[in-house]
Amino acid sequence: MSPAPTSGSTSSTSPASLVKDGLRSAMSMAERVSSTAAAKVAPARGRTPGEGGTPPVLPVVLDFTLSGYALARAFHERYDLTSVAIVPLHTPAVGDSSLFHEVRVLGHEALTNHQLVMDELVRVAAAHPNLTVIPLTNNDSYVQMLSAQRDSLGANVVVPHESPEMLVRISDKNHFNAVCAEAGVLTPGTAVLDFGAGRPSAAEVTFPFPIIVKPADSALHNKLTMQGKRKLYEIDDSAALEDLIDRLHAAGFTGEMLAQDRIPGDDILSVTIYRARNGEVTLARTSKVLLQDPRPAYLGIPDVQVVQDMPDVVDASVRILETADYYGFANLDAIRDPRDGSVKFFEVNPRYGRNCYYATGSGANIAEQLVTDLVEGRPMAAPALENELVYTVLPPRALQRLLPEGSDRSLVERLVKAGHWADPLKYGGERNPKHKAYAHAAAWHHARAYRGAPRVIGG
Repeated sequence: MSPAPTSGSTSSTSPASLVKDGLRSAMSMAERVSSTAAAKVAPARGRTPGEGGTPPVLPVVLDFTLSGYALARAFHERYDLTSVAIVPLHTPAVGDSSLFHEVRVLGHEALTNHQLVMDELVRVAAAHPNLTVIPLTNNDSYVQMLSAQRDSLGANVVVPHESPEMLVRISDKNHFNAVCAEAGVLTPGTAVLDFGAGRPSAAEVTFPFPIIVKPADSALHNKLTMQGKRKLYEIDDSAALEDLIDRLHAAGFTGEMLAQDRIPGDDILSVTIYRARNGEVTLARTSKVLLQDPRPAYLGIPDVQVVQDMPDVVDASVRILETADYYGFANLDAIRDPRDGSVKFFEVNPRYGRNCYYATGSGANIAEQLVTDLVEGRPMAAPALENELVYTVLPPRALQRLLPEGSDRSLVERLVKAGHWADPLKYGGERNPKHKAYAHAAAWHHARAYRGAPRVIGG
């Protein structure tokens, strides 16, 4: 999700080295599990699809990260089904997990040539003609390709994503703001800086600084080569905005950037929601984001959240999806403005969201939504939230140190003490000790990124 206004990261470490260092550290600890122990891992345990009441479904994960593991975990938790993974590289998160009975590693070329992944999906589907294949990913490029190629992937492949046209429209932040206005949902004050018509001027922003500047089309911005490129830019004054405009213009950017009012406060909200094919919203989970990743390569991704009931936020989210006529999973970002208590929405991501396990972990299983709606044709409402839950990719023991004093930290401490917490990588049904070691190492390595880093949330 997009981070709230922050003071930014001062780390000089490059994003590439962050990724390498993170994998190296976590893999090193995982490799310290003896080869003897690894050899004793039993074959992946799971039911045979279509037998004993299990749905005839084959989950195929197109993701080698924590997100991919979380999606596979949802199917294993609910149906005791294991998955196939199609990935460019072997990683401990997926490659060393007993939740996958087959991992097809395509090689480095697949990192940039995503058609290789689609072609392999076709082969997997052809090899299992009696099963309904559900491809699972949080990768925007894969989502777009799955949507565009749904008719050529195989008759037994069910793509759980909207049409290409809807994906483009709903992902465009200008269109999203228009949908919100029609739905009666608030968004931050916004000015459009259009680089397609030449170099825009900072004078086009008429509300007070500081502001946030972010691309209307993230995919177009992601292709840009520019020093200091970020998911969003925190701008303190008109001179800083003119400098950013100069750099974007010099780099050849031709899209639109949105300058938005920087809303103060720490009440950052995340919504995971599912609208079934019959138009009914059958899952809606809301959470408050307490910590966001401070590393430049991952800036703004939620690391710690508390799942809570927020009826007003759910109501607004439902209105957005109904107004847009959007179906499937969506992840929305919002903030509660402390100046008047109103909720203002930033954007919608037309997919589950990397942190989607906070829904499954709190009783609203994502896999069940997909199977009951898209395979069985009987949408099923997720159960109501019974207990608030701490979602964390950091060690629970580290949270007291990382969270500032206050009611949020006290709440987290109470919930963790009561056992109401979940880490997507730490699963009792996981049988591979290498994965267990990796999950432990990854959490502590991630916590080290917070040392000396500014808190990436709030005003």
